Amino acid sequence: MCGTFAPDGRLDRGIAAAMHSRLVHRGPDETYSLNTETICAKLGRLGMTGLVDGWQPAEDRGGRYVAMTNGEVYNARALRARVGQDRQRNGVDVAVIPELVAQYGVDGLGLVDGQFASVILDRAENALYLARDRFGICPMYYTVAGSTVHFCSEIKPLVLCVANNWKLNIGGVDQYLSLGNVVAPQTLVAGVAAVPPGCAVRFGAGEPETLRYWRYGEFWTGTEPVSAEALRDGLRQSTRDRLRADVEIGAYLSGGFDSTAIVMESAALLDRPVRTYSVVFDERELDEGRFQTEVAELVGSKHERIRCRQTDITSKFERMVRHCCYPQRETYNVAAMMLADAVRADGIKGVVAGEGADELFFGYDSYAFDSAARSSRSSRAENEQAWGRAEFGWEVDWRRVERRRNAYLTPEARDAVAGNEFWRSRLIPFTDEEVEQLSAMQLRSIADVYVQLSGHLLGDHGDSMLMANSIEGRYPFLGNSVVSLALRTEDDAKVVDFEGKSCLRTAYQGIVPESVLRRGKHGFTAYDLRSGMDARTWASWRDLVAASGVFAEDCLDADPRTTQSEKWDFRLSAISIAMVMDELGLRL
Repeated sequence: MCGTFAPDGRLDRGIAAAMHSRLVHRGPDETYSLNTETICAKLGRLGMTGLVDGWQPAEDRGGRYVAMTNGEVYNARALRARVGQDRQRNGVDVAVIPELVAQYGVDGLGLVDGQFASVILDRAENALYLARDRFGICPMYYTVAGSTVHFCSEIKPLVLCVANNWKLNIGGVDQYLSLGNVVAPQTLVAGVAAVPPGCAVRFGAGEPETLRYWRYGEFWTGTEPVSAEALRDGLRQSTRDRLRADVEIGAYLSGGFDSTAIVMESAALLDRPVRTYSVVFDERELDEGRFQTEVAELVGSKHERIRCRQTDITSKFERMVRHCCYPQRETYNVAAMMLADAVRADGIKGVVAGEGADELFFGYDSYAFDSAARSSRSSRAENEQAWGRAEFGWEVDWRRVERRRNAYLTPEARDAVAGNEFWRSRLIPFTDEEVEQLSAMQLRSIADVYVQLSGHLLGDHGDSMLMANSIEGRYPFLGNSVVSLALRTEDDAKVVDFEGKSCLRTAYQGIVPESVLRRGKHGFTAYDLRSGMDARTWASWRDLVAASGVFAEDCLDADPRTTQSEKWDFRLSAISIAMVMDELGLRL
């Protein structure tokens, strides 16, 4: 989806057309347009529901609000019962959104169980709202030029089609080198913002205004304990909702607990074998094939294994980066793109996947450390500014952050970072007083959601790789009912004896195979990039990095994982950011 809004009526409709031509992969089935005196918007439809009797744009019954929306509203039937039926009987689920706004304002979006990016025109006030779902599954970017707003589902068409002297946002670079992610509203492009998850940005008279209608982290434990049966029922219903479509929905199967639980539920809900897809690797330490096969055979799925080889990583890495225009710290997005390639080749248009379980149910190893009482934690004023608590630094190692800046950035880039460091903006939507009421694990969960989940796992790893192949990702663990249960579950039910997601594992005892149930956390990783790269390509990337003006010429010489004990290969970050700069024509 893309478009231009000019409240003064002076808009160039050709910009929307140009952006749309670069977004066909996101919606190849139909094209819808919204044209008035002040807006020109286009939506490429990936048809999932209402294939015969649905259309966009949709209006509320009073005709004040008109909207075009990417995504899904899984509880559309219940919402229609609440707000009244559409007099035009529009069969597409997202047609309920303008009526929600008409009756409840922007807060009405908080009633949606789904995933969406919506463009909502208020005809009465000549105003525009750009809105995203609770967790930011569906992306939306925008830039403001005077009183005109340009918006797009992807950053690349926006930058390439809107004339400007675009520059690199050095604050976004510092976020990535420090956090391993870029956190909305920041992007890599100065002057381009991402609509934050759970928010709508209003444009009209005056400055743009960000309106938050929902936030993750409203824990309300201390009531009746959440039972294993309730967790099972919640995930089953959320999975059922996300399997409902007019087209076939498949499932990703990594071999870990989260995807396995969803595949088990999917197999029980469907009256046909579920289509499952997995990536396998030649290297034993990377491969999870035996767990994937065990689960697929147990549920009788129609299973496809996509083999990712070292040569795939080296040959496809640059294409992947130039498509998503997002920095990288590992190579696994190549495997994710290959996985989506295979799904599309089978004619499948959507998949359910396990993202969200680790963040909501405390599955990462860091939560186990938080569960142990530690007498002293170093305090920093920067932590307090970023997170609201001086002794909480999330995953930031301050010595390594400074070392990365010195090792990777040119003197000019380091000078530009000064005053734009990642910690100068609050990274979570909570005040200091609200943060004080949170446990260490709850605060980490909130940070994980807004930094890791929304910024990366649902973004460049999820939406970008899937939509490159016209595939929609659906996430049962992020359903409203499951989120509500997670927020009600006590910390000590989530982490037991240093094991995260304990309550979920208990709920699926005897259902998920024991070999999977008791596995340790295995992150989705792929081959090292440098070891398989030919000298000529590596030299060309070195030249690209040097030409960026951002990174030191020698920053690619040594692997920081061996020389500096880093978890990630930040050489990939330098290479990928230089590629993005080249692709978008950015300069420092």
